[in-house]
Amino acid sequence: MKKPNILFIVTDQQQRGTLSCYDADTLCQTPNLDQLASEGIVFDNAYTSFPVCTPARASMQTGMYPFKHGMQNNSYSPGCLVNELPHTDYLLSKQLKKAGYSVGHTGKWHLGHGEIDRSEFERNLKYIEFPELAIHTRSMPTDVGYEGDDFPGHGSGGWAYPQFHDYLKENNLELKIENKISGHYGGHYAAEVTSPVETTIEHYLTNRAIHYMDQFMEREQPFMMAVHFWGPHEPYIAPSDTLALYRDVSIPPWASFYEDQKDKPGIHDVQRSKIRDWEVFESYVKHYYAVMTHIDRQVGRLVNYLKEKNIYEDTVIIFCADHGESLGVHGGLCDKGFFMYDETCRIPLMVKPQSGGGEGGRVAEEMVGTCDLYATMLDYAGIHELHPGADGRSIRELVKGQVPEDWPDAVVTEFTGLGSLLYSQRMIRMGDYKYVFNSGDTDELYNLKEDPHELTNLAVNKSYDEVLVRMRRRLESWMEEHEDHLIVEYRQMRLR
Repeated sequence: MKKPNILFIVTDQQQRGTLSCYDADTLCQTPNLDQLASEGIVFDNAYTSFPVCTPARASMQTGMYPFKHGMQNNSYSPGCLVNELPHTDYLLSKQLKKAGYSVGHTGKWHLGHGEIDRSEFERNLKYIEFPELAIHTRSMPTDVGYEGDDFPGHGSGGWAYPQFHDYLKENNLELKIENKISGHYGGHYAAEVTSPVETTIEHYLTNRAIHYMDQFMEREQPFMMAVHFWGPHEPYIAPSDTLALYRDVSIPPWASFYEDQKDKPGIHDVQRSKIRDWEVFESYVKHYYAVMTHIDRQVGRLVNYLKEKNIYEDTVIIFCADHGESLGVHGGLCDKGFFMYDETCRIPLMVKPQSGGGEGGRVAEEMVGTCDLYATMLDYAGIHELHPGADGRSIRELVKGQVPEDWPDAVVTEFTGLGSLLYSQRMIRMGDYKYVFNSGDTDELYNLKEDPHELTNLAVNKSYDEVLVRMRRRLESWMEEHEDHLIVEYRQMRLR
């Protein structure tokens, strides 16, 4: 079988419950992704390496957990040991190029700032002499081997980049963002694009992806095209046509929205919304859903492009999110980080194989993670030996319906902090149980089969002491196997 093309589509901060293949009762409309799921393999137990943008995205590029690649917070934030993605030979882009692929990237990067005025940083960060900036280190996609677009930093939805505004000007388009609502958490807000859909950042990114794939198809080699949408991460800015689908829809509150927080870690409060009235919060959910439906339509455009070019059957499509979104669960939690609930750590992941590469329409139950995506794309490219320190392994056999006897029985999510608040956590999922090590707070233990909404913390229930010890020991063995440096402190605090 010849090497397939790879279309790698990544959303930012997407809750997997927005897709009907994960939640049959969801009110979020994603018909194109529903169709892709019916033709591909849906991974039901996929977890992010770290529920924050920069660390998770660096894991996709390196195949390593953040405690190894060093980007353990959003770049240029406290606790982030590395602020510009290092130009190592084992980066995904460089490995794929060696395998004969054209490699493209457009959209969110968040693995480097390039040239930046430090006065633009907030608070004390403006005074720090970052070594990367001092020696003019630059890690944009085109610096590490990709052909495509360089969008430095976080992007805040991508709406302010000069390339986007050049596109609007060249096409005589005027962007209008109106009807803004805010006040539920920090600087988060929602709004409506009242100008044509062609003025949205998502439409623009899809145009850019098609532009690069057109170029790649002129060559006699396969391609990997990465399309990283900024949405549905806040700001929840949705076009009128998809927002209209939800204006008159009543979305019921999450099962955990009015949770009383009994036996839950106090650290969760740092990300809690000021809004405790679901009727008020519901509007943000509608905007979030509308952004997701808009992205779904762009996915449809990408799929249609592959079909029109007669390369759909020869292309592996990998769709996932970097991490999830709380969106008001568990008493109004917002954003991500500081809690390890499934809404933020368990991600959507589906793979549509090339013709003959696996039978679609299946659900895979095996434990997989972000680091496996790196190994999988290299596997499709014909690279089977990974670099020292790589944590993931290819899920290609799982896509084929074949489960290796030694496939891991557990998956782990890491966390070391967000913004200026540093806080170490590790979550391990094994079987029906999830255990969360909260370094300075109450640990958590949930039975996801009996308690899918994670309402009851079993770690404080003496009758589950045996399960708690077993999960703690399994986490210890995982940490030892993967060379997690937190193991020293973890043993001292939980295993003496």
